[in-house]
Amino acid sequence: MIPLLVLSLAAACTGGADTGTTADTMETVTVEPDLRTSPLTVNVLLTDTGFEPSIIFLPAGRQIQLVLRNRGTGEHHFRIQGLVPLRLAWLQIPEVDAYDLDTMTPQELASYGIDLTGVTDDYEIDHILHHLHGVYVPFREESPSGIKPLGIDVHGWVTLGKVDVVSFIAPTTGSYTSEDVLHPELTGEVMVFDPSP
Repeated sequence: MIPLLVLSLAAACTGGADTGTTADTMETVTVEPDLRTSPLTVNVLLTDTGFEPSIIFLPAGRQIQLVLRNRGTGEHHFRIQGLVPLRLAWLQIPEVDAYDLDTMTPQELASYGIDLTGVTDDYEIDHILHHLHGVYVPFREESPSGIKPLGIDVHGWVTLGKVDVVSFIAPTTGSYTSEDVLHPELTGEVMVFDPSP
């Protein structure tokens, strides 16, 4: 017991015990975005009992593709409180089927990057539908329950069996709480760390 007391006093006298960074007063660091690296994909399952995993780790300054999958029985949200993202966008995947291809004007088809010139059979149409690509957009429509992401924080939502992809850069290190805004009892943690050596 005496050696522990002696060590504590010695550390207090030399300043070695207090690094200035406790859990409550941890300093945050803003990291310069690195746009040269490939996006990092992070998968989170949204369930009726919480998020899986309940804690995710994100490198600051790197482009993140947050893939949200709904494994619950209804609509679920994932919002990171207090994290102000850079380059925030949501993946919008066109929902087009063979009937739409028959009824859309050439201009509407072109807006999806579809050209039906020379297409003659169902196999070719299925092939075109299979290769429709999503685009990232700077907005997300409101959910069926009427909750709309505002575009000022990382916030995605998914209905049963669906997927949402949110792309962003977390510029500032720290510990953030993730929440389901429709089910506030469901929370998790997001740890943003400085990836520099």
